[in-house]
Amino acid sequence: MSRYTNAFLIMLPIAGCILWYLLKVFQFQTSPEQYPDGMVILQLSRGWLEGRPLLFDTIYGNHALQHNYYLIPLAGIFTKPMGVYGLFMAYVCLVGVFFWKYYRSLPDFNALESRASWLTVLCYVFGPMAYFMYLDYFGWHPEQYLIPLLALLALSLGQRKWGMSLVWLSLAFLVKESAIVLICCLLLFCSVVDLVLRNPGKPVLSYLLNRKNVTITGISLTLFALGLWWLSHLNGPQTSRLAQAFAKVQFNMTFVYYVLFSGMVGLLTFGLGLIPFVPWLRTFSRKRLIIGLLAGCYLVLFVMFAVESLYYFPTIYPGISYPPRISGLWAFMFGAFLFLSHRFPLSGMLRGQNAMSWTLAGCVLQFVMAPFLVAHHFTFESRPARLSANVSYMMKTRLGLNPYPDGIANELHDLAGKLPPGSEVIVPFQHIRYFENVYPSFWDYGGKYPLHVLGKPLLYVYERDLVKSGFYRTFPGSDYRIIPNEHLLILADPGWYKLHFK
Repeated sequence: MSRYTNAFLIMLPIAGCILWYLLKVFQFQTSPEQYPDGMVILQLSRGWLEGRPLLFDTIYGNHALQHNYYLIPLAGIFTKPMGVYGLFMAYVCLVGVFFWKYYRSLPDFNALESRASWLTVLCYVFGPMAYFMYLDYFGWHPEQYLIPLLALLALSLGQRKWGMSLVWLSLAFLVKESAIVLICCLLLFCSVVDLVLRNPGKPVLSYLLNRKNVTITGISLTLFALGLWWLSHLNGPQTSRLAQAFAKVQFNMTFVYYVLFSGMVGLLTFGLGLIPFVPWLRTFSRKRLIIGLLAGCYLVLFVMFAVESLYYFPTIYPGISYPPRISGLWAFMFGAFLFLSHRFPLSGMLRGQNAMSWTLAGCVLQFVMAPFLVAHHFTFESRPARLSANVSYMMKTRLGLNPYPDGIANELHDLAGKLPPGSEVIVPFQHIRYFENVYPSFWDYGGKYPLHVLGKPLLYVYERDLVKSGFYRTFPGSDYRIIPNEHLLILADPGWYKLHFK
């Protein structure tokens, strides 16, 4: 029975990775959302491999002016052959690497400890909180990679594998300019936990104020300042994104609601993330120190993400609960748990009783609270007719390998497949996903020509009804050829047209 139980537990993360990948495939193909940020990240990941400027996209232009997204070009290894699905594949590969390494570390512990820790980690990675974060209703953001990267960093630190720790730390640092603050908080937590385990009887301040922690904090603050300086340098005399965020703050009731909502989300998320620590800390004499340290580091991260979200004020929903931000808070709590749960038993500390009960209770609470804590545009669909339609779509598309089987979506996707790599097209916003293998721009408000087109578009796509109403301001030269379509006016570059529509 034990052997079958272990085999089942081992299969869970494999099944989770497969389901996680398919979830994003079907979300991208079937959801009414257009996922513009996902299309942006796709372009940033592979544009440099197709001769385009580094970190340039057709929606925002030079994205390096907004964020230090220097990890994303590495994802081009996946997105160059797989398109947008490569972003999801890169994530599940990192998760798979983490579980493989975590599984190899379990023989250091007894069977009961191993199972409890394994289930707890599964709840962190595939639980309801992680599910809603992973949905990311704007498509995809580099911050998603912080969960597996910080998990790998914490595990390597717990195993004293300094070389691999440096690798995962470097990759996490490249995710975004704010990632170094997350790394700093995790390193400080690991440092203090090690000091407490080595000598639990010292004064509290000696664990916090020492040369090692000062060095970690000093280097991290320097790197954080350099990252912000680099963004300021690239932007030149323009107002910084941080200054724009603070300029939007108005001390009115909306701001009060924003603070209250953010505080509630942050507090409840901290509570959910803390539950797996309880069995360990109940038997530990310095538990108040550990909880206080966790709360202090979490508060620093909360304030950072809350300030970052002011850029979208007075809209409250894309605040601290926005998946790229709340996933950073979750990644810190997960990384801290991994380190503590690895170092405690190696130091002779025993987990308290009912560890499984705490894990299951935490997972149940996630089911109840996650839909309220993580911003999303997703509703559970239980109607038999809709479920039947979803199953039918999966069968018809061969699990997403042959997407968009009919309608305008099929026509545009087939048309996009004939375009050479690096092509640019201009399309209505609702159709950009069908051109994920090239570089789509969408018509600006009022039918204006997009601002960030680098070359000569091979296709101009218009909605016929809007053409008749005079909505569009720009049309190409008269030599462009019309590709017949019932609902759209599609104008094609004459040279490319002759190759495919003789």
